[in-house]
Amino acid sequence: MGAVSSCCAVEESEERQVMQQENAGKTKGEKSRYERKKGDKSGKRSPSHRASHAGSAPQVTAADIEDLHRRLLAGMAVLVLLQDGTRLQCILHYNEADSSLSISCEDKVRVIPLSDIKALLHTRDQLQRVETKANLVDDESCVALHLLESGNCIPLRFDGVKDKTCFVDLLKKLKA
Repeated sequence: MGAVSSCCAVEESEERQVMQQENAGKTKGEKSRYERKKGDKSGKRSPSHRASHAGSAPQVTAADIEDLHRRLLAGMAVLVLLQDGTRLQCILHYNEADSSLSISCEDKVRVIPLSDIKALLHTRDQLQRVETKANLVDDESCVALHLLESGNCIPLRFDGVKDKTCFVDLLKKLKA
């Protein structure tokens, strides 16, 4: 199922690593390199504002995240966006026994251990670095799994922004 991945041109920086805690190691009032680069004078943006530049991410509850977790355990429909822009209807499944995600498309299955996910790209700035003809940047329901070994990305499109936000929050929790 190697054809399911897209390439990533992601810069190596701590701010791009979604799996790390936000503001780790910063003192009060100290700005990250990312905030300084963007010209943010206040340094007081909320995490939800940083998460989505097109608008604030929907507020999700623990019950919403648990509901998505249950659906992932059973297998939920997502679109995988290929490098040429093709959309594949697939099933995304989380396996608790070995802490892995599997993506099933027709008769092919790709298993991705959570430990192999370097970063979960989900903001506009992060998604514009994914090399694909699919329009990830303007689609607020998309994320991309940036893989550790190959550096490739697997762009996923959820049914809605709420599912995407729950997936981002759930993956942070599972990787912690």
